[in-house]
Formats: sequence, structure tokens, C-alpha cells
Amino acid sequence: MRALALLVVVIAAGIVGVGSAVPLAAGGEARPVLRLVDSSPVTFRGAGFLANEHVRVVLAEKSRAVRSVVASTEGRFVVRFPGADANECTGFSAIAVGDRGSRATYKRAPGQCPQP
Repeated sequence: MRALALLVVVIAAGIVGVGSAVPLAAGGEARPVLRLVDSSPVTFRGAGFLANEHVRVVLAEKSRAVRSVVASTEGRFVVRFPGADANECTGFSAIAVGDRGSRATYKRAPGQCPQP
């Protein structure tokens, strides 16, 4: 019975941790990440940035597009690039740079086409 209770606690801790998973740097602090969350319109989610940090996100595909956002008090943001096309099989990348030193990148190599 004790083993079952321990297993339930471990599983519950894992489930709670999945929703807020941000990679940690060597010092135990959150490391900034940039993830593609939608391809129409191209939408990125940033996490692990400093609270209220001003972030400039640059998307490089056929052309270059720039958006500026402010991270939340939790260090998160969402940025959209209407008109950008992530559905083509060409590669593209994005970089997010905060005004207080946070930095994250996203890269998709050519030929990694999204599923239809």
C-alpha cells in the first residue's frame, strides 16, 4: 500500500511538472526557450525569459520579419507572424533576444515538412 501511495505521488508530480517544463541552466535558473506552437499563422511561445523583459523576435524564412513583445511576470510570451508561411518544406529560424540578456532560438531544417 505504501508503494502504491508513493507511485501516485510520483506520477502526480510528473503531471504537474509537464505543463510548466522549462529547461534549467547550470545554476538552476530557467533557461529561455522558443517553441513553434502553430503554423497558421506562425506562432511562437517563449518561456524562461526575465519578468517584464522586452523581447525582440526575428523570423527568418523567405524574408525577415520582426516583432517586439514584453514577457509576462512569469517570463512568458506569445508572438504571431501573420503572412509568414511555415507550411512550406523550406527551412526557417527564429531568434528571441531580450533587453536584459535572455536569448532563445528555434530552427527547422529544410525538408522537415509539417504533417498534412
